[in-house]
Amino acid sequence: MSTHSIADDEIITRLILSIGFLALAGSALVAHATPAIGYELSIYSMTPSAVWVGLLVALAIALAVSFVPFSSAHRGSRSIALALGGLVMVVFTGLPLIRNYQYYGHHDALTHLGWATAISDGSILPTDLAYPGIHTSGTFISAAIGIPISRAMLFVTLLATIIFLVFIPLCVRNIIPTPEATTIATFSAFLLLPITTIATHHHPHPMTQAVLFSALFVYVLTKYLQSDQSEAVVSTAGATLALLSVAAVVYHPQLVAHLLPVAIAICLVQFFARRSTAESSRSTVASTIRSHRPLYGQTLLLLVVFLAWTASVGFYLDTVEYIATSAADFIFGTGEAGAAVASQGASLSTIGASMTEIFLKLFGTSLVMILLVAGLIVAVFGLGVRTQYEAVPAMTAYFTAGLAALGALFVLYFIASGSEIYFRVFGLMMVFAIVLGSVAITIGFTSLSRRLSRRSVQPIFSVGFAILLVASLLVIFPSPYIYNASPHVTDSSMNGYETAFANQSDDIEFVGLRGTIDRFDDAIHGNEERMRSHESASESAVEDGLVSSYDSDRYLILTKADYEREQHAYHGLRYTEQDLQSATTEQGVDRIQSNGDFELYYINAGAE
Repeated sequence: MSTHSIADDEIITRLILSIGFLALAGSALVAHATPAIGYELSIYSMTPSAVWVGLLVALAIALAVSFVPFSSAHRGSRSIALALGGLVMVVFTGLPLIRNYQYYGHHDALTHLGWATAISDGSILPTDLAYPGIHTSGTFISAAIGIPISRAMLFVTLLATIIFLVFIPLCVRNIIPTPEATTIATFSAFLLLPITTIATHHHPHPMTQAVLFSALFVYVLTKYLQSDQSEAVVSTAGATLALLSVAAVVYHPQLVAHLLPVAIAICLVQFFARRSTAESSRSTVASTIRSHRPLYGQTLLLLVVFLAWTASVGFYLDTVEYIATSAADFIFGTGEAGAAVASQGASLSTIGASMTEIFLKLFGTSLVMILLVAGLIVAVFGLGVRTQYEAVPAMTAYFTAGLAALGALFVLYFIASGSEIYFRVFGLMMVFAIVLGSVAITIGFTSLSRRLSRRSVQPIFSVGFAILLVASLLVIFPSPYIYNASPHVTDSSMNGYETAFANQSDDIEFVGLRGTIDRFDDAIHGNEERMRSHESASESAVEDGLVSSYDSDRYLILTKADYEREQHAYHGLRYTEQDLQSATTEQGVDRIQSNGDFELYYINAGAE
């Protein structure tokens, strides 16, 4: 190709990229200009269509330009395209902030909001919490830029996502230092596979943010392992890894409890590689591993820091005891493995859905990545396929061992009846799976490009990523598409709870749906110990009548979020529209407070 043609192509490419940036900017402006005016059941359906069109156009351009022929002439355009794709992801994941949500997150997220508020007010100290990472970060952001703590916590969520999006590609580049690998890893990171919406969420949730933060830990880990042993005893990578170990414990000790098996597994790989026989020592993999810096000291440090931080936290000792007891019950035939999954499966069947449907929606893209990882492992260790990338076999060995350790932990949690922590382990497994999956895709891309022309291979990979991205990003935010409701918290609903709590008579208790009152109590009062005293109305109480179901008077709280969730996300599974309407209009139930998103009723138990 002539110099003139290359220059013309570059001009056209830059023009296309400009269109992408304009589409992105337009999407962000439209989203900001149309803030939420009430509770939104789904951020997907309530965000203006123009926003989605702009984001799709920008992402399509980023994909197309990123997969143009990989040559030095297009390197600058490709970098700009990756930046465009990254900004699309920032706008997408930042939609609750851009559309001026008061807060985004129910259940644990509300409790964490209360703790962050309490730290900001000085009523509790960061050291009072077992994992004060996101709470202190939110407090700092709130004070630094002068925004409410609820909005600052959403910034913490977004920053954790950005860390993940940045360091996954850098991690893969440590293994395969080529433009192809960086590009593929970038779009693989955009899938956000660690977020399952079951036990890891895109809202303030310490374990989720810790899992996303672990991408930085894994990046430094790959740098450390491949550093030359002849360097200083304390290398830059080693010092950074030690610092991150401390930070990880503070962010969430459970992350470290899950990283420790990975580190131990890597140590075992190194140990056996160093003790291999003379014959096996000629193996390229063993030879490469022996040249790597041992992880023994770092693993010991991680263990010591973890034990030191959690020594006074009884919660983790109780958790270990519970899991061990549940595992023993399962082994001896008295436990119920996966009880939560079985219960959810029964609920889905009741509303006409299936576990297969929800599994494919939530984990379809993860399954593709897992199959790619399995293919890489078989190719490298089963078939002895050689690659031109020296670090691939050794790093595959490390991460395969780590995934095996996490897999064992996943099974252990799974057989602990009633626990869903195994999905947190799955989220961390996806961090390593994305790295290995990106390596597998890169090797496949390189191999196919040698057999076929690059121009015929690149569109296939571009379209493949487009399909995976759409499938994956459709389930990042909870919505009726996955039989769930948005955890959107409006200003009026929060004000409604505040007013109700402030005017509560001491001898009259609250009752609501699905334990939401306890969590809003935490959010508003910053309870150091989680509130568990408020009641939830049973199905029979709502169906048979609230007045006759209670021996003493109650306050009943119902919000627009309750109605939308029960009718449109859960399809009346527990509370039908007719039951809720009848319960709130029966004699003896009077509405005493309402603001559009929040309703408070007084139940006169003696009105019959």
